[in-house]
Amino acid sequence: MDMGYKTWTVVLILFSISLVPLTSADLSTENQTLNLVCSNNDCLLSPDSVGDLKLSQEERNANLAQPVTVTLEFPMRPDQQSVSLLPDVMESLTLDFRIVEDGTGITRPDLHIDLILGPSSNAWTIPAPSVGTQVPYVLENEALDLSSGRILSPSDQVLLRISFDINQPVTWEIYLAGNSNIILPIEWSIDADTANRDEPTSLTEPRPISIIGSTTYGGLMDADVDCFQFDVDEQLSTITVSISWDPTPAEVEQAHSIPEFWNAQGQSENEPEVRTRYEGEVVVNEYRWFEPQSGEHTLCWTGKDRHYQTYSFIGSQKLLGIGSTSPEEFTGEATWDSGNSQVGQIQQSASTSGAGVLTMAAASIAIIVALVGYVTPLSSPWLPRFLLPMSIILLMVGGIISPAVSISNESPNPGEMTFDELLEQRVDRVYQGVINDDEGNFGPQWYGGFLGISSGEQLKLMLNIEAAHPLGDGRWQIEAAELKEVDLDRLVFAKLNDGRLSEDNEVRFILRAGRLLALDLLLLEALLIVDEQPRGDVLHIDWDMTSDSGLGSVSSPAWVSRPDSVSAEEWNQVKSAVKPELLSVSFCDCGIDAMELSIRPNTVYANDLITPGGIESSNGLIQHDFWVALLGFMVLISAGIVEKERRAKGMELADQILKN
Repeated sequence: MDMGYKTWTVVLILFSISLVPLTSADLSTENQTLNLVCSNNDCLLSPDSVGDLKLSQEERNANLAQPVTVTLEFPMRPDQQSVSLLPDVMESLTLDFRIVEDGTGITRPDLHIDLILGPSSNAWTIPAPSVGTQVPYVLENEALDLSSGRILSPSDQVLLRISFDINQPVTWEIYLAGNSNIILPIEWSIDADTANRDEPTSLTEPRPISIIGSTTYGGLMDADVDCFQFDVDEQLSTITVSISWDPTPAEVEQAHSIPEFWNAQGQSENEPEVRTRYEGEVVVNEYRWFEPQSGEHTLCWTGKDRHYQTYSFIGSQKLLGIGSTSPEEFTGEATWDSGNSQVGQIQQSASTSGAGVLTMAAASIAIIVALVGYVTPLSSPWLPRFLLPMSIILLMVGGIISPAVSISNESPNPGEMTFDELLEQRVDRVYQGVINDDEGNFGPQWYGGFLGISSGEQLKLMLNIEAAHPLGDGRWQIEAAELKEVDLDRLVFAKLNDGRLSEDNEVRFILRAGRLLALDLLLLEALLIVDEQPRGDVLHIDWDMTSDSGLGSVSSPAWVSRPDSVSAEEWNQVKSAVKPELLSVSFCDCGIDAMELSIRPNTVYANDLITPGGIESSNGLIQHDFWVALLGFMVLISAGIVEKERRAKGMELADQILKN
């Protein structure tokens, strides 16, 4: 700037690492911490704490009129080798920056930070910590700008730039050797070179294999083409190739397109029948070709640019005239039946007693009778003074007011959804995530929330109570009528009528929606726990959702939000207990629109489940209002008996007086 200010910029950039004994930097799931290290003023980012203990510089020419701007650059060396998925949040950035002449930290400047992580560029200003001691400058849980992508590819730049202004003669220091570092919780990474273990496999050099009964491992890295060559026997009815795709984030997941399959003459076989299913977090594609020609064949998968996924596949065959040629055991049944998370004592099931309309009617008649007593001459002064008012009060509270409150609670609260509306919203969010390729606001943290409700949103839901089952510890598990026989098929395939998905994305949507719906219903069933037996027929749920680590892989997470009334520890407890031993969602492209759901639930015990806040039944004003009303009836009857006996004695006494 030409205002009499003279800026001296000190730039320390490392282009040689010969003086610092480092191996590999490489941000990955194994290396999540980058330390600031220097040797002879050559500085870089490294997972190791080596080199000089501190970096220092005297700024003797600095003053208020001519401040000095110091800029330091710490590039990561060697370059990035793995493909890594950047996190949404940087865990911490710690810079132990000090002024030698100032032990209290009064003159420490603000630090201006630039962090470049491949496509992601971020800038922060860290104000000087509070005066007193020279504690480090710290940034914690800072969101990263991932608008340009979150994939850190091999050779992508990783650079930390620090700049600050010095306006008086001082000596500044940055303490190294582990005192200054960056922690980035990398969620997923892969060494593409190591994972691409099937090489050489290409169109020009297909790899010879034995496919029947033998598993072949490979990696489809970037826009790679993996080709395999094998012989097909004569007189085959079918040949089936089952490929299992390892869990991978959606951002880098391959398209799972149908492979090319041709004979020695270069003629392609007919389009295969396709069946797709989830086995846990693993996607399995089955390709079945009917009556293939005999002889040498080539099978090829083609990858997409900047997509990475490992796989394994195995082949099977059937001879002509033996067995069925349709997918075995595919039932197309995808109906959710309640009870998978049921731990209550079913044999002691208790039905709700309703809101108490009959009680209100009987109490009204009884109150009228009590009021009639006031206008009727009574033999005892205690009846209008004590017994009749007591009966009226008991009848009003237990027989009128409390049941009226219960009846009012039977209607939906403002903003409450029905169960069908919730499921439709849940499926739509999965659909939008697939359409938008899980990018931006439509990523896993949005569609992967419990019941499709993401962090910061509110879930308000009304359920009808079918029955309540005691847990044996004083609590009750609610059996909701809406959770019985939920037709997942109808929900999923009805959404496909919107017609906006490609064939590959349709399969992706079907499997993801089926899996998430099943997991959500499984967990919801386990959360319907209350401390008291419900009397009304309706259950109200009001949850403010907060973020959670969730369940499953980064590419297809579930339960990444939880009610804020449930602690993270309690949520993990329930997740661990409810997570099924096996959840399989299958789709068969064999002429029918159907998917298949198979679940092997875990064994759940009452101690595994919690009582979440935000669940209320449509009970009355008081807990035991029926018995209060019954007590009012008994008091009124007692008053009637007292009056009858006193009148009988009075008449008997009058007869004796007349006789005498």
